[in-house]
Amino acid sequence: MTMASARRKMKLALGLAVILAAALAGCARISAQIESFSPREPVRAAVGETIPLKLTVINTGNRTTQFLLKALLWDDQGRAVGKYETWVTVKPGERATQTWNHQVSAEGTFTLQFQVWKDAKSQIAVSPKDPQALVIGVPAETTVASSGKFKIGDKVRTVVNLKVRTEPGVTNPEVTHVNYRGSIPPGIEGQIVDGPKSADGYTWWKVKFITGVEGWCAEGKGGESWLEKVSG
Repeated sequence: MTMASARRKMKLALGLAVILAAALAGCARISAQIESFSPREPVRAAVGETIPLKLTVINTGNRTTQFLLKALLWDDQGRAVGKYETWVTVKPGERATQTWNHQVSAEGTFTLQFQVWKDAKSQIAVSPKDPQALVIGVPAETTVASSGKFKIGDKVRTVVNLKVRTEPGVTNPEVTHVNYRGSIPPGIEGQIVDGPKSADGYTWWKVKFITGVEGWCAEGKGGESWLEKVSG
């Protein structure tokens, strides 16, 4: 084989490779569908309460792709009150689920919509098609209680394994502290620093425990006491 013939064959091979690469690129399909989302029905949440916004998408294309997932909320005046965005990488035929925690900041009705984008300018999926009123903010049920078993300054002791929360109310998150592991065990002493307040059918006291944990505890339920006064 002459050198000229070898060069011609090499050029032909390179040309075929370029044509093949272009053909393969032309066959690339980038698409996705929203498989599920929640809430799907209107959910009521007290002001200050956190609710999960959950979106599951499936890659219906034929290549691994990065998708931009969004959850958007508007108030009844059309003003944006929540915007959550997350990039996810999904293989063909596989699913990705993203959850955002949204804190309800006001009373009223809020519309919600989930979106999927393949880049910052190209939307490829949306649900519901038109934003739906899926979040309803209601007043927090916390009010000043008229009476209680203790007063500010009283020394108290836990009678049961007792939850300690950041604010009065069973929907509020528990405190975070190196000495708090899901509850305060029985027999731990502390001092009342605020209260009483009433929420969710319980009387709440803010207690500063000797362990350094500080937060709101329910006094008890019915005739059962979860905190007791320590004399002296």
